[in-house]
Amino acid sequence: MTRLLFVSIVLLMTLRPALAAAGDPTPTQVTWYGYMRLDMAHDTAVSAPGNYALFVKPHARGEAVSTLNITGRQSRLGARIARGSMTSRLEVDFYGASPENKNTVQLRYAVARLPIGDFTLEAGQTSDIISPLVPRTLNYSVAWGAGNVGYRRPQVKLFRQTPRTWLGLSLARNITGDLDGDTIVDGAAAALPAIQARCAVSLVHVMGRQITLGLSGHYGRCNCPARDIDYSNWSVNADATFVVTPGWKILAEAYRGANMGAYAGAIYNDDTVNGVHSTGGWANLQARIGDSGWSVSTGGGVDDVDDSDLTKAELNRADVRVRNQVWFAAAFYQLSPEVTLGGELSRWSTLYANTTPGNDPEPTSLRIQWSMQADF
Repeated sequence: MTRLLFVSIVLLMTLRPALAAAGDPTPTQVTWYGYMRLDMAHDTAVSAPGNYALFVKPHARGEAVSTLNITGRQSRLGARIARGSMTSRLEVDFYGASPENKNTVQLRYAVARLPIGDFTLEAGQTSDIISPLVPRTLNYSVAWGAGNVGYRRPQVKLFRQTPRTWLGLSLARNITGDLDGDTIVDGAAAALPAIQARCAVSLVHVMGRQITLGLSGHYGRCNCPARDIDYSNWSVNADATFVVTPGWKILAEAYRGANMGAYAGAIYNDDTVNGVHSTGGWANLQARIGDSGWSVSTGGGVDDVDDSDLTKAELNRADVRVRNQVWFAAAFYQLSPEVTLGGELSRWSTLYANTTPGNDPEPTSLRIQWSMQADF
């Protein structure tokens, strides 16, 4: 799959000039973009998965192990492609499963967009409609598992956007686990797509500043054929953006849902038939410091799982994650028009239930991260 993706990119680069030379009446325009990046992070306790942090792993009281991770996996390559009224986007990074010095690609976006009257049709792998905002962090996972939900998945999306409103609907692949162990994932066994929808409106505050408020949600049905049981994943979400000044803004989101692991919620706990219910949210202040080349970002997030959904005796699980919190502060300096240096301090704490005897019930970690990013 990795080789096929690289071959496709090389063919695209090769065929583009050939088509132009043939005098194609509808030329294809390709704009390449991306960046090379190195991240170096020190954690005072082992985080999962390590190159970036989602939560703190369990450890014995007083026996936290410090770690250092250095990676280039977040380097990114993308292309924006236009042909006639169609536009598309292809983007990869290098977080595919592989050794640390032989990274393989991970598909992020492969989506085409076409205007249809007042609406826009999108099809391919792209971002979820629900909870569309992200905090600005050096940490690759942008508070996933700590209150920020929504990811990327194959889907077909129809939306209408004006300067004041946004309204959209999508039918997406229902990515789930396989609770009955019949080798058929339960979302596929339901033979129905997950449905996502969002509406948003932009308002002008009395001081002339813009506020955008959004409400979104999703529903996915799941089926266990071997046990003849249906269950679901769902969410209700709110998002808000407040532009304080042209260089300062506040972003925030909140959600309530069930079986949200595939959407980066519920602290990535596995689904259950009765539902792993969770509530979470995050807030982030982003500011540009005049024309100095400096910018800062600070905020925090929390994901809280209903304890009773994970601590029932019949589940027989030890060290289950029931609350996860992060606070972060980051600074960025534009060393040149192409190169940005970044530094971030974050504090992670993960509360566990059914704790293994001798383990810390709420391990914490301080994470210090540095990065250098060269855009092209």
